Amino acid sequence: MKIVFDHSQGYVINEKVFCEVYCLAENETEEELLEGGWLPTSLSDIPYWYQSQSCRINSQKVSLSTKRKKTLSLLQFDIFEYNHIRDEVDDFFYEYIEKKKFDSKKNYDFYSKTTNLSVMRITYNDEIVGYVRFKVCENSILLFDVSYDLKYSKLSLGICSFYMMSQYGKTQNKNYVYIFESYKDHFSYKLKISGVEYFEGEKWISMDI
Repeated sequence: MKIVFDHSQGYVINEKVFCEVYCLAENETEEELLEGGWLPTSLSDIPYWYQSQSCRINSQKVSLSTKRKKTLSLLQFDIFEYNHIRDEVDDFFYEYIEKKKFDSKKNYDFYSKTTNLSVMRITYNDEIVGYVRFKVCENSILLFDVSYDLKYSKLSLGICSFYMMSQYGKTQNKNYVYIFESYKDHFSYKLKISGVEYFEGEKWISMDI
């Protein structure tokens, strides 16, 4: 791979230089890049991957509480190709992004161009309550984004979406679900998901006690 150091947003603290690190794959597969802590960036049309404290769910280590199992038993899902139901998915996501006041529409539209993009449609009492967009890789699943109906807050649909994707991956013999990065001050909730592991720069660390 070709490594690219971006100093445009760099800074120095206590004489230590911090910058963003990207790579351009050469002979590496997506699976190899994900295993090495790389994630696809939405900041450029050039197919860069960026280095981060990537997170993944190890389906073999997931342990659910009785309450979580009961909630998941109330939810159903179906899998589709994104392009087959694109309009309904986009409408749902755009409304969700607007209600949450997220600045993520640009990222959403960028990842919409991903080849072989799939969708998990989640239902509760026959009502559509969420969508998850993802890509199936050789030995894992890369989850791009999650949206859900905000009026069902008691169901914790956001977290349940991760577990449902892990369950689906297990049925497809995909042991890992990559869920992008997490830090103490950025998407820290991901580190509380059962079965989650994070990339510390050289190896994957399990958060399970």
